[in-house]
Amino acid sequence: MIIQPTPLKVLLVDDEAYFRLFVGKVLSLSVNCTVTEARNGQEALAHCQTNNPDLILLDINMPQMDGVQALPRIRAVKIATPIVMLTSVSEEAVVEECVTLGASYFIRKDVQADQLKAELQEMLRMFFPATPETNEQPRPPQS
Repeated sequence: MIIQPTPLKVLLVDDEAYFRLFVGKVLSLSVNCTVTEARNGQEALAHCQTNNPDLILLDINMPQMDGVQALPRIRAVKIATPIVMLTSVSEEAVVEECVTLGASYFIRKDVQADQLKAELQEMLRMFFPATPETNEQPRPPQS
């Protein structure tokens, strides 16, 4: 588990309830966090305007407002927040558009559960590096 001094605030945006449940569980077992869920880009945008997530996981294919439509609107509100696109889309044009619009990282959804878990954990280590859990106190530098 990655140890953070304060819980990360994660916004998980996906229209599939089972996927939100799985990803939320992986996140909560991997890092000290609170996970808020949204089912589409409109809900995500509303959440970003009233809350301050530290990390946003955004599905590309959703009803009402998809991730590609929501991404630039969320990026305008959350300039420095990592926005990770969750996708089963492998079309290069869509990926390039998301990068242009401000996506920070991509995770494929259409992989085995173990691989998805490993990719989520790697993404967390990349954006939120922290000291591994330990009972030892930091030692002062020796001269």
